[in-house]
Amino acid sequence: MLILHDGNPLVRIRRPWVNMGLIGATVVVFVLQLSGLVFWPRYAFFPAQLWSFGPEPGPLHGVLGLFAYAFLHGDLLHVGANLIALRVFGDNIEDALGHWRYLVFYFATAAAAAALEGALANPYAPIIGASGAISAVMGAYLLLHPRARILILAFNVAPVIAPASVVVGFNIALNIAASWDVVFLAPNPPHASSGAVAWWAHIGGFVSGMALLLVLKAREVALFQPPAPGPSMQWLGRYIPALTLPGEPPLTFQQRRPGFVVFIKAAFYVVLIVVLIRYL
Repeated sequence: MLILHDGNPLVRIRRPWVNMGLIGATVVVFVLQLSGLVFWPRYAFFPAQLWSFGPEPGPLHGVLGLFAYAFLHGDLLHVGANLIALRVFGDNIEDALGHWRYLVFYFATAAAAAALEGALANPYAPIIGASGAISAVMGAYLLLHPRARILILAFNVAPVIAPASVVVGFNIALNIAASWDVVFLAPNPPHASSGAVAWWAHIGGFVSGMALLLVLKAREVALFQPPAPGPSMQWLGRYIPALTLPGEPPLTFQQRRPGFVVFIKAAFYVVLIVVLIRYL
């Protein structure tokens, strides 16, 4: 599943400057990685180094890696999927927290996610990627906008509009199941060089993001807000299949739809069914 767009409008800020800055900084670091100017093992998080307060392999006895790891990524797909999700969810969290509190939120949850991964998984495996912090952003989004509409690519192929509670809830369930499998069913922990997914970092992100949102959000920002799809999402809802929770209004409020709109939407449903048959 690839997350693409939410169209959820901003209310308290004009521009998500911090979120845009985090995205830009991550892109710059990734380019520096590709050019060889940033040696990622130097700035990755090695839990064992921090636990023992050792001098190597990272600077500051591993403390720097606890935050810097979130800007490092393994490949283009890794960084691309993370930054798209950060763009979709991060602006609304910055809107709820304010610029500086959102910056604190991002780094604090990134550290919490890495710490949980290091405590419950292989402490000698390096951790890189913004997934932990982005999971925190998604967890906070779930508390604020559970009924917001999210455009996703189901099975990375078929476009579907689904409630945030379904999208984020599916991600949480997937990570819990994967973590259980790795910790309790796998015969051996992943090797330090295996490039395994940091499932516990994702779970740590979800939990810390929900908890920290309650501490940092402004008092006037309500939890479980009703859906407020912007014009772009309402337009997409005319053509793309939408999953709607019981009692929720449709994305579009037109009494009659043009024939070609009905045809296009029906075609999307057919594609989705074919994809489900193919992959299930």
